[in-house]
Amino acid sequence: PTSSNPLADPNPRLEALLAAARRGARVRILLDSFFDDPDDLRSNAATVAYVRAVAAQEGLDLQAQLGNPTAGGIHAKLLLARIGGEAWSAVGSLNGGEVSHKLNREVVLLLDSPPVYDHLHAVFDHDWAIGSPRSAH
Repeated sequence: PTSSNPLADPNPRLEALLAAARRGARVRILLDSFFDDPDDLRSNAATVAYVRAVAAQEGLDLQAQLGNPTAGGIHAKLLLARIGGEAWSAVGSLNGGEVSHKLNREVVLLLDSPPVYDHLHAVFDHDWAIGSPRSAH
């Protein structure tokens, strides 16, 4: 519903990221600013504000920001995780929003491949560093 929000109707993927940070993982979340409507209660801007508030309140190694490193939006759907000696990459169509997790049929490929992880991590680091003017909001 349009009233959906992280407290009343939690997003499973976001909750998993928060849980990882609570277990001591370093978590970085980069969400698109180009196609975002910051006035929407379910916007990426609202998600970033929520994540930042949780991180500050709980003292977590958790950061979130908006970005538009290519000036055309972030379309990549990517999750990277280093667990022990494994380097996991999840790449696919799954958006981070409520609809993708609760209504859409989505596809994600999960693989343990250090070369793939290293390449995607370098792209993420580049995009994180560039951010966007709106990422400071």
